[in-house]
Amino acid sequence: MGNENYKDEVDVMQVFGMFRKFFKSFLRSVISVIRFYKKKVILFSILLVIGVAIGFFLDQSQDTKGKYIQEIIIEPKYNSAKYIYDFVEELENNFQDGVFLNKLGISLDHAKNIKKITIEPVVKGTDVLDNLQKRYKNKEFFKDVMEAYEEDQLKEEGFRDFYKHHKLTIDFNKASEHNSKTTSFILEYIKSNKYYQEISDLTLKQKKIDIERNKKSLQFIDAYLSNLEKAPLKAENEAIIISSGSELPMVSIASLLQKKELLIELINDQERALILDKEIFSFVDYGDVISKRKKLLNRMTILIPLLLIGLVSLFYFLTYLNEEIKEFVKNE
Repeated sequence: MGNENYKDEVDVMQVFGMFRKFFKSFLRSVISVIRFYKKKVILFSILLVIGVAIGFFLDQSQDTKGKYIQEIIIEPKYNSAKYIYDFVEELENNFQDGVFLNKLGISLDHAKNIKKITIEPVVKGTDVLDNLQKRYKNKEFFKDVMEAYEEDQLKEEGFRDFYKHHKLTIDFNKASEHNSKTTSFILEYIKSNKYYQEISDLTLKQKKIDIERNKKSLQFIDAYLSNLEKAPLKAENEAIIISSGSELPMVSIASLLQKKELLIELINDQERALILDKEIFSFVDYGDVISKRKKLLNRMTILIPLLLIGLVSLFYFLTYLNEEIKEFVKNE
């Protein structure tokens, strides 16, 4: 038993000794690294200054090369999504036409400052599903169809009309006080389409007529229910006559109350449309022209110094490693 305990103690001491040796080696390595950087402090300070200068220059140059953008979220009306997409996609070619630019009220110099203009749907699978459900009754079938589609497929042209919101992105070459005005002129020109203006005017006119009719029906129901409170029926579902004539329509109080709720909801939707559907599209979010440099956050100013210091450190490490290998081979 004594020999076994002695062997166990020896094993523990050996393990402890190995750990202590490893720890000492680690500390020596850390100290060596610190001493190395102390000796080379001037070199690495120079690299730091040079790296910051180069990074700052790169950040500034990136800031002046097409990094000014404006993002606008719109909601097309009257099935006008295809027209808006076609117009935006042809803008790059139309900017070469002086007559077209005059119609827009944009000068050639201001048009040249637009590097790129794109439009894409704000993808929501529920928008497509809701639109399909309005046309077809088999809702479960279309849920399965929507689950089978990838997001990229949902951006395809066939689904454009189904989405409520679309993002218009304008990429400018440089900052200019005319950028916002240029965007405004483009959007106003889209709105000026005579065909969709006529559709809008006719639709709103019809909605106003429908609102008046629905309000009269609502007033009749309210008046009838008010009179009914003075002389209530024995049961809520008791049939009542709501008009006179050879054929007397019969409805229950419950269905009358339900009709009232539907009329209120319908009138609210129609009044909302009178305000929001006056033009070919409405604005959901009208973003300002911003610089992407805010997002970069001087990235190169940080990365370039670290890269230079890292490469020089790697060079010295490989040199040191090469000398150690030569020394090891010589001692062997």
